[in-house]
Amino acid sequence: MFISTCCSLASLGANSSYDMTPDYEKNLAGFWNKVGKTYAHIDYGGYLKGEDQLIQVWEKSWLRNFSTQNGNIFENATVMEYGIGGGLLGKHLLEKYNARHYIGVDIAERQLEEASKRLDDCCRYKYSRVKVDGSLNAADLQPFRIDVFVSQAVIQHFPSASYTRNFLGVLSQSRIPYLMLQVREGDARKQGTSVTFAQLISRGMLEKHLPNYQMIWQSPRGRKGYVFYWWHLRH
Repeated sequence: MFISTCCSLASLGANSSYDMTPDYEKNLAGFWNKVGKTYAHIDYGGYLKGEDQLIQVWEKSWLRNFSTQNGNIFENATVMEYGIGGGLLGKHLLEKYNARHYIGVDIAERQLEEASKRLDDCCRYKYSRVKVDGSLNAADLQPFRIDVFVSQAVIQHFPSASYTRNFLGVLSQSRIPYLMLQVREGDARKQGTSVTFAQLISRGMLEKHLPNYQMIWQSPRGRKGYVFYWWHLRH
């Protein structure tokens, strides 16, 4: 594991099986390094309708509503994001929500480089990069004292149910105070690439594999089955 504490973001490798295609199963990082830039959320044009529009969607879906009810938990917090695209959320949390430090985690070097460019322009020395081989594990979290962990538009792309269970198990044992996880429930739809299925995650599965956490807020289910869940560590 390599850690840089100046200007950084994390590369997360994966080795697991999947119900999708053999290529995706064997080369997860390679897929996300080459897939279309809009699909990978490093180009925010096309169907994403630009950076401002995407930020408005995030605000409406989970940021503003949760903060109105619970206050700004990002204030002066260390935030880890799992699956960062081009780093737009990290920039938003640092600039608008006054996060103290942002730690980005992604499987693709291309995404990490694009996010670094964006964050260098606004927030140099306020973010960190960690390069990790393999799935998320407790050792990857230990160098940091994380206050909030967020992941959106990512879990649906996990390569297998076992990969998902491992991810949730690590989070459950992490004792990070707050988790925000966006999942996809219901029927999977084709996404316009070779990834034609999605890991569909119910609230029940989250509750089962996050026994150390209590669900404290959820968004309405979106048109394509997306739901944002906030979890708080049980005391």
